[in-house]
Amino acid sequence: MGLCRGRVSRGLLSMLKFELVIPAYNEAENLEAVVGRAKEAAEQAGFQRGEFCLVVVENGSSDRSAEVLERLSKSELGDWFRVVGVVQNRGYGFGLWSGLKTVTAPVVGWSHADQQCDPAYALEAAKLVEGDAQQRVLVKGVRSGRHFGDRFVSRVFEFLARIILGLRVHEMNAQPKVFPRALLSHFQEPPSTFAFDLYGLYVAQNLGYELKTIPVEFPSRVHGASKWASTFFSRYKTILGMIGYMVRLRANKGRV
Repeated sequence: MGLCRGRVSRGLLSMLKFELVIPAYNEAENLEAVVGRAKEAAEQAGFQRGEFCLVVVENGSSDRSAEVLERLSKSELGDWFRVVGVVQNRGYGFGLWSGLKTVTAPVVGWSHADQQCDPAYALEAAKLVEGDAQQRVLVKGVRSGRHFGDRFVSRVFEFLARIILGLRVHEMNAQPKVFPRALLSHFQEPPSTFAFDLYGLYVAQNLGYELKTIPVEFPSRVHGASKWASTFFSRYKTILGMIGYMVRLRANKGRV
């Protein structure tokens, strides 16, 4: 059993410095590249085996994702990642929370499994969090290279989040998001939908966490299609769902 997966040993647990969670739904064609790049980026950032772990949430996929992960676990990459299995897909947020509930490293975060956000950015963000003496900072990406339509949707979300929730944040859904694990103790019934990113930022800002940003390049997908914007219906279903969640969150928790 590899260092990342061999968590029964207290010695190995104490080595962990950073865990990055990526929910993967039908990403079989991307997984090997993402895991391999995470290992490469971790080594380049100075992390040793056992200090960094990529937590891949197999989020109830209907493709070959489980087979790919099983094969990779038996390769040299197996020391750098572990798998959290979700039997039935119940949404992006549900899968992400399923992974985050298992982390033990002092610095944790999440990103995507579609090759659009290089894991190197998460490693860069982790170094910033490690270097914060107060450990009350959340580091997130700010994307470049996006289409005008996607940028417009992001600006609308930001405007509505500010009006409805008092949340001041640029590029709400940009990855990665990295922070001290202590922040997770304040997550209470997070959404199972794509509103999870909004919720995480809302909790952090409510607690007075400083939001820092790093620039990230956002290339087109290499394989597969977006899970929220692949069709007109899915895009606007997601948008309406986000607006509805903002209204409910304000009603239940109030503004920042």
